[in-house]
Amino acid sequence: MKNVHLILQSKGGVGKSLFTWFIAQAEKETKTSFIDLDESTQTSANRLEYIVGSNRIRHFQILNDSKRLEREKIIALFESLSKAQSPTIYIDFGASESEEFNKLLAFDIPAEILKEELTQLNINLQIIIILAGRDAFVSCYHYYEKLTQQIGDVFPTQVLLNEGTFGSKDALENVKLELANNSITFKNFGNLGDSESGKDVIKLITEGKSDNSLNLMGRITYKKAIEQIKSIIHHD
Repeated sequence: MKNVHLILQSKGGVGKSLFTWFIAQAEKETKTSFIDLDESTQTSANRLEYIVGSNRIRHFQILNDSKRLEREKIIALFESLSKAQSPTIYIDFGASESEEFNKLLAFDIPAEILKEELTQLNINLQIIIILAGRDAFVSCYHYYEKLTQQIGDVFPTQVLLNEGTFGSKDALENVKLELANNSITFKNFGNLGDSESGKDVIKLITEGKSDNSLNLMGRITYKKAIEQIKSIIHHD
C-alpha cells in the first residue's frame, strides 16, 4: 500500500511549499518522493531538487486548458503513483489546484467513489490542510470547511497551523482557542521567530543553500523546525 499525502489550501502564500520543503529535509535519507502540482510557480519542484535529487521530485500538470481539473487528469496521476517505487509520496497542490480538487469531489467524483478507485490502485490517501494567519485565515478556514464537508470521514485529514504567519502571539493563541472550541484537532509548524537565526533559515530555503551554511544558532533553529515536522509526519 502506498501512502499518498495531498497538501491542500486554496489560498496562496500560506506555507504549502514551506511545509513540503521541511518534509524533504526531514525525509532526505528515505525513499519518500514529491510531486509539485502548482502550475503557476512550481516552487516545490525548483527548491526540492537539490535536497532529494531529480529522481524523487517531479512536476505534474492536472489542470486542462480551461484551468479545470478533470477526472482523467487526477486518475492518471494516481495511476502513475501506484507504479512508483517510493512507498510514501507528498503532493504539493497549488491554490488553483486545491480549489479544483474540492470541486472535483463536490461535482464529479464523490470521496467514497474516489476511495474505491484508490483502493483498487493500492493507494492510501491522506489529506493535509494548511491554515495561515492574518488576512489569510478566513479564506483558509472557509476552504477547510468546504473540503471537510466533501471528505467527511472517508479520508484521514490533518490540519496544520502555520504559526509563522500570525504576526503576534495573541493572534495565534486566539486562533488556537477558536479551533479547539470547534473541536478541530491541529498541529503547528513554521514558527521560526523573528531572530536572525530564523531569518537565516528562511534565506536557506529561498536561496536553495545547504544547511551546512548556517551558523550555530541557525542550525539549532533549523533542527528544532525539522523535529517539529518529524513529529507531524511520523504521528502514526
